[in-house]
Amino acid sequence: MRIVTLLVCFCYWIFLTVLLLVPNPAALVHLQRVPIFPWGKFGIHLIAFTILSVLVHTTRWPKRSWWPLIAILVLYGITTETLQLFVPHRSARVMDAVENILGIALGAGIYWLILWLVQQYQKANIATRLEKYAGEEER
Repeated sequence: MRIVTLLVCFCYWIFLTVLLLVPNPAALVHLQRVPIFPWGKFGIHLIAFTILSVLVHTTRWPKRSWWPLIAILVLYGITTETLQLFVPHRSARVMDAVENILGIALGAGIYWLILWLVQQYQKANIATRLEKYAGEEER
């Protein structure tokens, strides 16, 4: 399962990099234009980097310390936004870099919340089994 998770994460990361560094990402995915949300362009980078952050955290790189992982993702988000200065028909925007960083933080938060909820469920499940086992022992 870990190999599948790593493969999905790696493929998404490459796909996102390509989308961020081609002159017309909409054409690459066969869209007439880049989708715009009802509230404007805000959110495209946020969603993309939230997904990336969740996927990367799911792979558990590195297993013990997650701050270097966050730093690598933030550096990646800022670097890809800066590299857009050199791509025709693209521009580097501070707001996009901020969305990248917010997406990374949101993805990490979602991952840690889900991890915490799973751990709470497992603790409750173990406690229930222990109580059931203790009740059977008393009989």
